[in-house]
Amino acid sequence: MNGIGKVNMKTEITVTARQWSHGWELILDEDNATQVRTLERAKQQVRDYLNTVHPEIDHSELRVHLVPERRTFS
Repeated sequence: MNGIGKVNMKTEITVTARQWSHGWELILDEDNATQVRTLERAKQQVRDYLNTVHPEIDHSELRVHLVPERRTFS
């Protein structure tokens, strides 16, 4: 499964959510990311992305854990 995310692909994935000017970047791992306008749609967007990358796997029951990136300001 190409090592996407911090994941047990059968049950769950942890995704970092990084805010930017047009919404959120959802970082699955160093090679895989997708974007969404609102966090309310983030979990479904991750499932949709994984369905595109690995259509042979059903991701509909995948638990997605979102971890908002903490930003530090100097």
